[in-house]
Amino acid sequence: MASRTTNASPLAYAITLGTALLIGFAGFGVGTLFSIAVVGVLGLVGVDVFAQPILLTVIGVITLQGLGFGTVALFYLTTREEGFDFLMLSLPDLRDFIWIAAGLITLFGTLIVVNLVQTTFGIESADHSLQALGAETPELLLILVPFSLLLVGPGEELLFRGVIQQLLRNRFGVAVGIALASIIFAVAHVGALTDEGLLATLLTYVALSIVLGVSYEYSENLVVPAVIHGLFNAIQFLILYWAITSGGEEALALLLL
Repeated sequence: MASRTTNASPLAYAITLGTALLIGFAGFGVGTLFSIAVVGVLGLVGVDVFAQPILLTVIGVITLQGLGFGTVALFYLTTREEGFDFLMLSLPDLRDFIWIAAGLITLFGTLIVVNLVQTTFGIESADHSLQALGAETPELLLILVPFSLLLVGPGEELLFRGVIQQLLRNRFGVAVGIALASIIFAVAHVGALTDEGLLATLLTYVALSIVLGVSYEYSENLVVPAVIHGLFNAIQFLILYWAITSGGEEALALLLL
């Protein structure tokens, strides 16, 4: 799909970038408000959510990636003249399934290469908070598999690729738009990362996000990165579950974010 960049003023570029950042922050803000509301309601009826890590995690996924990201993305689309036509979205065909397979292979290949480089040069990487939580409650990982496919992949891709990347690429061009959206996507994951090696892990997120951005741009279908993203996470949760329950956590060094 051709880029719709124009010879705009520096102010126009700044406004577009600021809008993209605001949309990203708004997604997390609205999701957090939904989460607080749900936890508060459950607390009123006697459910201590903080004592149940599985329930707390599920609520977080539903309220953030589902309600928060979805609400902000849909609201933004209603403010645009073209509405939902702003998105590149269609029913998947054979070409899209090929893109999905290629994208998924590329994601894991990129992750393996990055981790090999980090291991070779002794570069520390941060851990995802779900890794420690999964080690304590492995059944949570199985619960997160369908949520990854149905909420996390679609929700994050709708916001970060469908809205933010589309907005940026229309102003800055395809390459810069994908790069900026990928940086925003990476920074958005800071809160889920623990320990040292934050910068190295953020760079990994940028690389993986670029793969998703390219798959969206050239497949011209938001379904493609949404499915790739969901499958990528779901496969990692299954690998982590197997590793934890079989005592082979060392096998995760090249696969788990």
